[in-house]
Amino acid sequence: MKIVFLSALSAAVLVLAGCSNAAPSPGALPITNPAPAGGTVQRAASGGLTELFNLDYSNGAISVFSVANGKAKLTKQFTPGGGVAQGIAADAHGRIYTTLTESNSNPCTACVQVFTDTGTLVRQLDAPYLQGGSGAPALTDISVDARDNVYVSDYGQQAVYFFPRGKTKRTPTAVVQNSQNAASVLSTPNGQNVLVSGGCGFASVRPFTRTASGKYTEGSCFGIGTIALIGGAVDNEEDALTPVDGGPGLVSISSPSGGSSFRVPDPLGSISGVALNADASIAYVADARKECVYAFARPAKGWLSKAQPKLLATYKGFKKLDIIAIPQ
Repeated sequence: MKIVFLSALSAAVLVLAGCSNAAPSPGALPITNPAPAGGTVQRAASGGLTELFNLDYSNGAISVFSVANGKAKLTKQFTPGGGVAQGIAADAHGRIYTTLTESNSNPCTACVQVFTDTGTLVRQLDAPYLQGGSGAPALTDISVDARDNVYVSDYGQQAVYFFPRGKTKRTPTAVVQNSQNAASVLSTPNGQNVLVSGGCGFASVRPFTRTASGKYTEGSCFGIGTIALIGGAVDNEEDALTPVDGGPGLVSISSPSGGSSFRVPDPLGSISGVALNADASIAYVADARKECVYAFARPAKGWLSKAQPKLLATYKGFKKLDIIAIPQ
């Protein structure tokens, strides 16, 4: 499936160096009761990073890292579907979400799988065959909002839809169908807006806004810093933070109202992924070259203020950083 996704994307189209030893200095759907995470890591209610999930695109492995005193430790690694995982997301309970598409239908033809942070499979959401779909389901990316609605991009059917509260008892709600090259998706935490990298051309996305009726209206396309949304994060203001293709050490901030960027301490940094905490006050930026994660504080006037955000901490000890997610 990795080859399919990369083909889809192709069709759609100086500060202090190194990781220092710095110490960690209204959706309409009801919120459900939290489910137990079943994890081994005690999460902090607030403060610094305590857990991070990483998807290695080279082999489809998901790694779980616990973080203490600025140092990461690998606590679990597993490979869903034998190495065909596409996209990664996490919810507030520490559950890990990924999408699979398998030609041999094992463990599914196309589905979302949900795991605890100990690698235990707790749920599977099978992709539907949409009426009027352009082909068979082929899932390429995933996002989860604060109400546990699960959004997927279905490149096979050229659509984006979501499973309300992660359930499969009814047909998923369509965000958009017949969207050319619908290869990646990000939902805002409140679920009111969904960004889709389809139908806009190279390195651009289109926002969709949920109406009172539960349907979506499309907005105007805007550019982002990388080929697609995988490896990015978005807040409720539709500020999308992504790596910058061809821009070492840079993080792009894009939105319908403008754009900006900021640098990480490593001027040659290979930025592989960005994740935001629950209220988007902290951006966690993965530097694959230095195998570390930086924590930046949102500037007082917002991510789009063009001010260099303050570096709060540098977390070390990661391996093979790629696409990251953190409990929300």
